This record gives sequence, structure tokens and C-alpha cells, in this order.
Amino acid sequence: MKSLVACITLLVILVLAACSGTTATQAGNSGESAVPASAGVLTEAYDDALVIRNQLLLGTLRLEGTPEAITPEQAAQLVPLWQAMKSLTTSGTAADEEIVALQDQIIDILTPEQAQAIAAMRLTQADLQAYYVEIGASTPSTSSADTADLSKEDRQATKVALGTPVGVSSGKSAILLDNVIELLKDKAA
Repeated sequence: MKSLVACITLLVILVLAACSGTTATQAGNSGESAVPASAGVLTEAYDDALVIRNQLLLGTLRLEGTPEAITPEQAAQLVPLWQAMKSLTTSGTAADEEIVALQDQIIDILTPEQAQAIAAMRLTQADLQAYYVEIGASTPSTSSADTADLSKEDRQATKVALGTPVGVSSGKSAILLDNVIELLKDKAA
């Protein structure tokens, strides 16, 4: 098990190093900073906002059928990043910095229009629950309404009090991630 975690960590480090080298070189050639063009567009600063990772996941699915849909070229670049994200989030040993670094790489692959389109969706927990109901992974429930008026921190505290792990992919989160990876693999093929 330790060797699997070590291999996954090494893979993530190699992916991060390869991608960061490209960004730094591009920035060095242009004299600009290596900040992704769409950085700062996505935010969690609205009521019931999804975390950025889930905004990217659900937003990617919702872009399908629009002019801003992920292209096959982008899909080919995104598949290994989302697979690395899956490995990190399911291991439960990932540092927040690793997850944020992967998120930033994913955002960097998006066009500014795609990032703006996802941001304009203002995706919430209710949107995510509706998606789970739509795909049959959940049934309509009033439980999310019980916590809708709580702050993000209070919702997390409620999850902890109920014994729900925070920061580790749940079964539903894994389904969302798997659905995006499958969509991207199909597009890249």
C-alpha cells in the first residue's frame, strides 16, 4: 500500500514539475508572471457555493452542448490531471497545496471564456444534489435544506458531528469525478 501511495505521489510530482516548467518557460519568454489567465475567476464567495474543485467538475459537465464545451485537445490534457486529483483525494493523505496546484493546472487549461461560463453558473450544493438526483445517485431529500442557512464552516462542522468525513472524496464525489474523467476520455479518443 505504501508503495502505491509513493508511486502516485511521484506521478503527481512529475506531472506538476512538467506542467510548471512549461508555464515558467512561457512566462519567462513573454516577461509576464506565470499566473493562469483564468485564475481568480472561480470563487467560493457566495451563498452555498461549491468548492472550486466541484465547480470545475460540475461546470465541465454543464458546458457540454454549449460553445464553451471542452475540446478534444483540452480533454487529452485534462484526463491525467483529473486522474491525479482522484488519486490524491481518495488517498486521504494529500496536502491542500497538492490539490490546489492540480486545480490551478486544470483552470489554466480552460479558456477564459470557459472559466467565465463556469463562474457565471454560480454552482451551489443544491445544484450538485440536483445532479446526483438526475443521474440516480441520490434521491430527493430535505436534509440539504436543513443546513442551507448555515455557513460553509457550520456545514462542515455538522458533517464532522454526523461522522461524515470532510476533505476525503465521498462516494458521490467519486461518481462526479468518474463521470468527468469518462466524458473527457471519450472526447479525447
